Amino acid sequence: MTLAILTTYYNEVETIDEVVDAIAITPVPFTLYFVDDCSSKPPTNVLKRYGNEDWFHYMRNSENKGQVFGLNKAIKLAIANGAEFIAINDADDISYENRFTKQLQTFADDPDLMIVGGAADFTDQETGKLLWQTRHACDNKTIHRHNKINSTFIHSTVMYRASIFDEVGLYNEDAYANDYDMISRVLASGCKAANLPDVVLRYNIRDDSMSVSKRRTQVASRLRVQLKHIKPFDPWSLWGIMRSLIAYIAPNKAASNIKAAFYCLKNKHS
Repeated sequence: MTLAILTTYYNEVETIDEVVDAIAITPVPFTLYFVDDCSSKPPTNVLKRYGNEDWFHYMRNSENKGQVFGLNKAIKLAIANGAEFIAINDADDISYENRFTKQLQTFADDPDLMIVGGAADFTDQETGKLLWQTRHACDNKTIHRHNKINSTFIHSTVMYRASIFDEVGLYNEDAYANDYDMISRVLASGCKAANLPDVVLRYNIRDDSMSVSKRRTQVASRLRVQLKHIKPFDPWSLWGIMRSLIAYIAPNKAASNIKAAFYCLKNKHS
Protein backbone atom coordinates (compact mmCIF):
# COMPACT_ATOMS: atom_id res chain seq x y z
CA MET A 1 0.00 0.00 0.00
CA THR A 2 2.00 2.95 -1.33
CA LEU A 3 1.23 6.16 0.58
CA ALA A 4 1.90 9.74 -0.54
CA ILE A 5 1.43 12.58 1.98
CA LEU A 6 0.92 16.05 0.52
CA THR A 7 1.84 19.33 2.22
CA THR A 8 1.68 22.75 0.57
CA TYR A 9 3.72 25.38 2.37
CA TYR A 10 3.58 29.19 2.31
CA ASN A 11 5.31 30.92 5.24
CA GLU A 12 3.84 28.67 7.98
CA VAL A 13 7.24 28.81 9.64
CA GLU A 14 5.75 28.74 13.17
CA THR A 15 4.26 25.27 12.72
CA ILE A 16 6.03 23.51 9.85
CA ASP A 17 8.79 21.92 11.96
CA GLU A 18 6.25 20.20 14.21
CA VAL A 19 4.13 19.21 11.22
CA VAL A 20 6.98 17.39 9.46
CA ASP A 21 8.38 15.96 12.71
CA ALA A 22 4.97 14.33 13.29
CA ILE A 23 4.85 12.95 9.76
CA ALA A 24 8.43 11.65 10.01
CA ILE A 25 7.53 9.11 12.72
CA THR A 26 4.77 7.54 10.62
CA PRO A 27 5.29 3.78 11.10
CA VAL A 28 4.32 2.82 7.54
CA PRO A 29 6.33 3.51 4.35
CA PHE A 30 5.44 6.85 2.75
CA THR A 31 6.69 9.69 0.59
CA LEU A 32 6.12 13.31 1.60
CA TYR A 33 5.55 15.64 -1.34
CA PHE A 34 6.34 19.07 0.06
CA VAL A 35 5.41 21.96 -2.25
CA ASP A 36 6.90 25.33 -1.26
CA ASP A 37 4.77 28.01 -2.94
CA CYS A 38 7.64 30.50 -3.36
CA SER A 39 7.57 31.36 0.34
CA SER A 40 9.53 34.32 1.71
CA LYS A 41 10.22 32.28 4.88
CA PRO A 42 11.82 29.04 3.67
CA PRO A 43 11.36 25.90 5.82
CA THR A 44 15.07 25.96 6.69
CA ASN A 45 14.99 23.59 9.68
CA VAL A 46 12.88 21.03 7.81
CA LEU A 47 15.24 21.07 4.83
CA LYS A 48 18.30 20.69 7.06
CA ARG A 49 16.77 17.81 9.00
CA TYR A 50 14.99 15.89 6.28
CA GLY A 51 16.19 17.22 2.93
CA ASN A 52 18.33 14.15 2.22
CA GLU A 53 15.79 11.55 3.35
CA ASP A 54 14.51 9.20 0.65
CA TRP A 55 10.92 9.86 1.69
CA PHE A 56 11.20 13.66 1.48
CA HIS A 57 10.41 15.16 -1.92
CA TYR A 58 10.80 18.97 -1.96
CA MET A 59 9.45 21.17 -4.75
CA ARG A 60 9.62 24.97 -4.80
CA ASN A 61 7.50 27.02 -7.19
CA SER A 62 9.30 29.85 -8.98
CA GLU A 63 6.34 32.13 -8.20
CA ASN A 64 3.35 32.06 -5.87
CA LYS A 65 0.63 29.98 -7.51
CA GLY A 66 -1.64 29.08 -4.61
CA GLN A 67 -2.43 26.00 -2.56
CA VAL A 68 -4.56 24.26 -5.18
CA PHE A 69 -1.83 24.48 -7.82
CA GLY A 70 0.56 22.90 -5.31
CA LEU A 71 -1.86 20.13 -4.41
CA ASN A 72 -2.46 19.24 -8.04
CA LYS A 73 1.25 19.34 -8.81
CA ALA A 74 1.96 16.94 -5.95
CA ILE A 75 -0.97 14.64 -6.81
CA LYS A 76 0.18 14.25 -10.41
CA LEU A 77 3.75 13.45 -9.36
CA ALA A 78 2.63 11.06 -6.61
CA ILE A 79 0.39 9.13 -9.02
CA ALA A 80 3.16 9.05 -11.65
CA ASN A 81 5.41 7.53 -8.97
CA GLY A 82 2.88 4.80 -8.20
CA ALA A 83 1.07 6.10 -5.11
CA GLU A 84 -2.02 4.08 -4.26
CA PHE A 85 -3.19 6.38 -1.45
CA ILE A 86 -2.90 10.16 -1.14
CA ALA A 87 -3.22 11.95 2.21
CA ILE A 88 -3.59 15.68 2.82
CA ASN A 89 -1.68 17.32 5.68
CA ASP A 90 -1.78 21.13 5.73
CA ALA A 91 1.35 23.02 6.79
CA ASP A 92 -0.14 24.22 10.08
CA ASP A 93 -1.92 21.04 11.22
CA ILE A 94 -0.23 18.27 13.19
CA SER A 95 -1.19 14.65 12.54
CA TYR A 96 -1.28 12.41 15.59
CA GLU A 97 0.63 9.15 15.85
CA ASN A 98 -0.90 6.27 13.89
CA ARG A 99 -3.28 8.53 11.89
CA PHE A 100 -2.02 7.15 8.59
CA THR A 101 -1.79 3.58 9.86
CA LYS A 102 -5.44 3.65 10.98
CA GLN A 103 -6.61 5.13 7.69
CA LEU A 104 -4.70 2.60 5.58
CA GLN A 105 -6.15 -0.22 7.69
CA THR A 106 -9.65 1.17 7.11
CA PHE A 107 -9.05 1.08 3.36
CA ALA A 108 -7.69 -2.45 3.61
CA ASP A 109 -10.79 -3.57 5.50
CA ASP A 110 -13.13 -2.18 2.82
CA PRO A 111 -11.87 -2.19 -0.79
CA ASP A 112 -14.89 -0.11 -1.88
CA LEU A 113 -13.85 2.94 0.18
CA MET A 114 -12.46 5.88 -1.82
CA ILE A 115 -12.06 8.56 0.87
CA VAL A 116 -11.39 8.36 4.63
CA GLY A 117 -11.13 11.24 7.10
CA GLY A 118 -11.16 11.59 10.86
CA ALA A 119 -11.95 13.80 13.85
CA ALA A 120 -9.74 16.70 14.96
CA ASP A 121 -8.84 18.91 17.92
CA PHE A 122 -9.24 22.59 17.02
CA THR A 123 -6.73 24.66 19.00
CA ASP A 124 -5.66 28.28 19.32
CA GLN A 125 -2.29 28.41 17.58
CA GLU A 126 -0.92 31.13 19.89
CA THR A 127 -1.91 29.60 23.24
CA GLY A 128 -2.30 25.92 22.35
CA LYS A 129 -5.68 25.96 24.09
CA LEU A 130 -8.19 23.37 22.93
CA LEU A 131 -11.18 25.31 21.55
CA TRP A 132 -13.37 22.42 20.43
CA GLN A 133 -13.33 18.98 18.80
CA THR A 134 -14.99 18.28 15.48
CA ARG A 135 -16.37 14.84 14.69
CA HIS A 136 -18.26 14.28 11.47
CA ALA A 137 -20.51 11.38 10.53
CA CYS A 138 -18.60 8.12 10.12
CA ASP A 139 -20.90 5.98 7.97
CA ASN A 140 -21.27 6.33 4.21
CA LYS A 141 -25.01 7.06 4.09
CA THR A 142 -24.90 9.85 6.66
CA ILE A 143 -21.77 11.37 5.11
CA HIS A 144 -23.51 11.63 1.73
CA ARG A 145 -26.59 13.19 3.34
CA HIS A 146 -24.80 15.67 5.61
CA ASN A 147 -22.40 16.84 2.90
CA LYS A 148 -25.34 18.61 1.28
CA ILE A 149 -25.35 20.92 4.32
CA ASN A 150 -21.60 21.40 4.76
CA SER A 151 -18.41 19.45 4.25
CA THR A 152 -18.45 16.14 6.11
CA PHE A 153 -14.65 16.01 6.16
CA ILE A 154 -11.90 18.03 7.80
CA HIS A 155 -9.75 18.47 4.74
CA SER A 156 -6.41 18.12 6.52
CA THR A 157 -7.46 14.66 7.76
CA VAL A 158 -8.46 13.31 4.35
CA MET A 159 -6.88 10.31 2.63
CA TYR A 160 -7.97 9.32 -0.89
CA ARG A 161 -7.61 6.15 -2.87
CA ALA A 162 -5.47 7.56 -5.69
CA SER A 163 -7.65 6.09 -8.45
CA ILE A 164 -10.43 8.56 -7.55
CA PHE A 165 -8.54 11.34 -9.35
CA ASP A 166 -8.83 9.44 -12.63
CA GLU A 167 -12.58 9.37 -12.08
CA VAL A 168 -13.38 12.91 -10.89
CA GLY A 169 -10.29 14.91 -11.83
CA LEU A 170 -8.00 17.08 -9.74
CA TYR A 171 -8.79 19.99 -7.41
CA ASN A 172 -10.61 22.91 -9.05
CA GLU A 173 -8.37 25.99 -9.07
CA ASP A 174 -11.39 28.23 -9.71
CA ALA A 175 -13.23 27.12 -6.55
CA TYR A 176 -12.33 29.08 -3.42
CA ALA A 177 -13.80 26.34 -1.21
CA ASN A 178 -11.72 23.87 -3.20
CA ASP A 179 -11.81 21.18 -0.52
CA TYR A 180 -15.61 21.18 -0.35
CA ASP A 181 -15.81 21.24 -4.13
CA MET A 182 -13.47 18.24 -4.40
CA ILE A 183 -15.21 16.20 -1.71
CA SER A 184 -18.63 17.01 -3.19
CA ARG A 185 -17.49 15.75 -6.60
CA VAL A 186 -16.12 12.56 -5.04
CA LEU A 187 -19.42 11.91 -3.25
CA ALA A 188 -21.53 12.92 -6.27
CA SER A 189 -19.75 10.20 -8.25
CA GLY A 190 -21.31 7.65 -5.88
CA CYS A 191 -18.07 6.73 -4.13
CA LYS A 192 -18.11 5.12 -0.70
CA ALA A 193 -16.76 7.28 2.14
CA ALA A 194 -15.93 7.00 5.84
CA ASN A 195 -14.60 8.99 8.77
CA LEU A 196 -12.65 7.52 11.66
CA PRO A 197 -14.24 8.26 15.05
CA ASP A 198 -10.71 8.80 16.37
CA VAL A 199 -9.17 12.26 16.77
CA VAL A 200 -6.29 12.05 14.29
CA LEU A 201 -5.05 15.63 13.98
CA ARG A 202 -4.54 18.95 15.73
CA TYR A 203 -6.02 21.75 13.63
CA ASN A 204 -4.48 25.13 14.47
CA ILE A 205 -6.69 28.22 14.37
CA ARG A 206 -5.17 31.66 13.95
CA ASP A 207 -6.93 34.99 13.49
CA ASP A 208 -5.25 35.78 10.18
CA SER A 209 -5.89 32.36 8.64
CA MET A 210 -7.72 32.16 5.32
CA SER A 211 -10.62 30.32 6.94
CA VAL A 212 -11.17 33.25 9.33
CA SER A 213 -10.13 36.36 7.42
CA LYS A 214 -11.91 35.41 4.19
CA ARG A 215 -14.77 33.43 5.66
CA ARG A 216 -17.51 35.11 3.62
CA THR A 217 -15.70 34.37 0.36
CA GLN A 218 -15.37 30.77 1.48
CA VAL A 219 -19.07 30.52 2.37
CA ALA A 220 -20.04 32.04 -0.98
CA SER A 221 -17.90 29.43 -2.74
CA ARG A 222 -19.52 26.68 -0.67
CA LEU A 223 -22.92 27.97 -1.72
CA ARG A 224 -21.92 27.78 -5.38
CA VAL A 225 -20.90 24.13 -4.90
CA GLN A 226 -24.24 23.39 -3.21
CA LEU A 227 -26.18 25.03 -6.04
CA LYS A 228 -24.16 23.01 -8.56
CA HIS A 229 -25.23 19.76 -6.88
CA ILE A 230 -28.70 20.87 -5.79
CA LYS A 231 -31.55 18.38 -5.65
CA PRO A 232 -34.70 20.56 -5.54
CA PHE A 233 -36.87 17.98 -3.78
CA ASP A 234 -34.24 16.95 -1.22
CA PRO A 235 -34.79 18.76 2.13
CA TRP A 236 -31.13 18.20 3.11
CA SER A 237 -29.97 19.95 -0.03
CA LEU A 238 -32.33 22.89 0.53
CA TRP A 239 -31.39 23.16 4.21
CA GLY A 240 -27.70 23.24 3.27
CA ILE A 241 -28.29 26.22 0.98
CA MET A 242 -30.30 28.01 3.68
CA ARG A 243 -27.55 27.44 6.25
CA SER A 244 -24.92 28.82 3.90
CA LEU A 245 -26.98 31.96 3.38
CA ILE A 246 -27.29 32.43 7.15
CA ALA A 247 -23.55 31.81 7.61
CA TYR A 248 -22.77 34.42 4.96
CA ILE A 249 -24.76 37.06 6.85
CA ALA A 250 -23.39 36.17 10.31
CA PRO A 251 -20.40 38.11 11.78
CA ASN A 252 -16.96 36.70 11.00
CA LYS A 253 -16.15 35.19 14.40
CA ALA A 254 -19.67 34.11 15.33
CA ALA A 255 -19.31 30.50 14.18
CA SER A 256 -16.00 29.97 16.00
CA ASN A 257 -17.29 31.56 19.19
CA ILE A 258 -20.45 29.42 19.14
CA LYS A 259 -18.47 26.21 18.58
CA ALA A 260 -16.08 27.03 21.42
CA ALA A 261 -18.96 27.92 23.77
CA PHE A 262 -20.84 24.70 23.02
CA TYR A 263 -17.67 22.64 23.54
CA CYS A 264 -17.04 24.28 26.95
CA LEU A 265 -20.68 23.78 27.96
CA LYS A 266 -20.62 20.13 26.92
CA ASN A 267 -17.47 19.43 28.93
CA LYS A 268 -18.85 21.13 32.04
CA HIS A 269 -21.79 18.74 32.04
CA SER A 270 -19.89 15.58 31.07
